[in-house]
Parts: sequence; C-alpha cells; structure tokens
Amino acid sequence: MEDLNAREQQMYELNNDKDQVMTVCKVALANLAMWTHDHYVPSDYAHATWERLAPFFDLPGRVTWEQTTVRVELRPFNDRQRTRDRMALCARVEAQAPHLPDGRHLVLSVAPTLARSSDLHSRC
Repeated sequence: MEDLNAREQQMYELNNDKDQVMTVCKVALANLAMWTHDHYVPSDYAHATWERLAPFFDLPGRVTWEQTTVRVELRPFNDRQRTRDRMALCARVEAQAPHLPDGRHLVLSVAPTLARSSDLHSRC
C-alpha cells in the first residue's frame, strides 16, 4: 500500500463541454446533408453513400450577399458528368426557390469552366 500511495498521481476532472458542442455540431451538419440529399440531389444519387456525395459539398465556391438574394457560385468538377449532376442540383434548388431565414432568395449556380490554354492560343 505504501508503494501505491507513493506513486499516486493527482487526478484532474475532465471538462467535456467542448466535446458535447462538437457532437451537436456534427449531428446538425449530418442532418443538413441528409435534408439536402432528400430535397435537392438528382435521382441518380438517391441511394448514394456519403463518399459519393461528399464531393458535392467539398469543392470551393463563391458566395455573394445582395440585398434580396444570396448567390452561391460553385466550382465545376474536372469530370463532365459530375459537373452536369451539379448543374442538375442547382436547377432543382432554383425550381424550389428556397429562402434563407432572413428572407433572402438563395440562388445556386455552377461557375463557367475555364477554357484550356491550348484553346486560348488557337483563338489568338
């Protein structure tokens, strides 16, 4: 017992408030992704796994805040089929004309693809 008492270390109480907040945020984001999938993702992706859907939420874009509208311009994929699917998603969102909680209209679009440098040189 004396050896155990001699090696005893001071214990600290853990504060797990941050972990609880992070868990709530993760659940909220997962719910948002599922809701978006259910309402806007094209039917080809009806049974898609998260790994297949992740690129739709992963690429960068540009958000422009206007008085009555919020425009989100998404970057196109390198893959033409995925870009067409992303454009279909934007068209579905546009058809439903969603509004943000502050009343502004949400507009999604896919940025135009940049011309290849060989195309630019042939035009000059």
